[in-house]
Order: sequence, then C-alpha cells, then structure tokens
Amino acid sequence: MKQAPVFSLYDLYEGQEVTSEQYKGIPLMLTFWTSWCPDSQRDLQKKEILYSKLDDQTLAMLNINVIGRERKPRAGQDYVNAHQLLIPMVEDQGTDTYERFRCQGVPTTVLITADGEIAQQFGDKTTFEEIMKHVAPLLQS
Repeated sequence: MKQAPVFSLYDLYEGQEVTSEQYKGIPLMLTFWTSWCPDSQRDLQKKEILYSKLDDQTLAMLNINVIGRERKPRAGQDYVNAHQLLIPMVEDQGTDTYERFRCQGVPTTVLITADGEIAQQFGDKTTFEEIMKHVAPLLQS
C-alpha cells in the first residue's frame, strides 16, 4: 500500500481548515464528487445513510466537492444546503486534491487505513455495495 497524499481543505459547514492529519489513527472514506453528476448524487445519498449509522471514531467519512469540475460557482455548497447533507464536506482547491489522488471521474471513493495508507480506490462505475465489501477489512486492521 502507498501513503495517501496529504491535504488541507476548506470545510463547507464550519468554515475551518480540515487536514488529513486530523484523521490519523482512524480509517477514512474519502468521496470526490460534483453536484451535477447523477452518479455522485446517488452515491452521496447512500453514504449519508451509512454515515448516520456509524460512529466517526470507527470510520471517518469526508466528502470532497471537486469545485474545479463544477459548472457554476457555489454549486456544491448549494447542493449540500438543499439536501441537508450531514457528512463532513470540504471543497477541493480547483482539482488539486482530486489530481493528487489520481482520480479519473466522479464519484471516486478512497478508503484510507488508520495508518494513512490507501487501502482501495474505486472509480465512478463502482457500486456502493462493492465499496462496502472492502470497508469491513479496513475496520479490522
């Protein structure tokens, strides 16, 4: 496994900086998304249900709105507000973090171990159910 790229991004809810350092010691599910993408919308709905059932010390979740791929300013923030999403949300700096994780499309899900290594990365065609098959081993490590 290789070390996940470090990041420091702006939180859509709190207006504060969120860094990869804050997640050390906890497995993390990152999701890169855009508001205009139907696959992202479906994925976010399923992950919202998962988030409501999890203890964030067991598996942390963070959604990264790839603002460099949005079609209009504030589209991600407007989507989050309209759908009252609860998963912590940050904005990418254009496509900087998206590119450092070598994403090919949205949604992209990255599972990161408690040690900060990339356990798995899933592209836009991967089903939520397939991703979930890889979450349990992440929690046991």
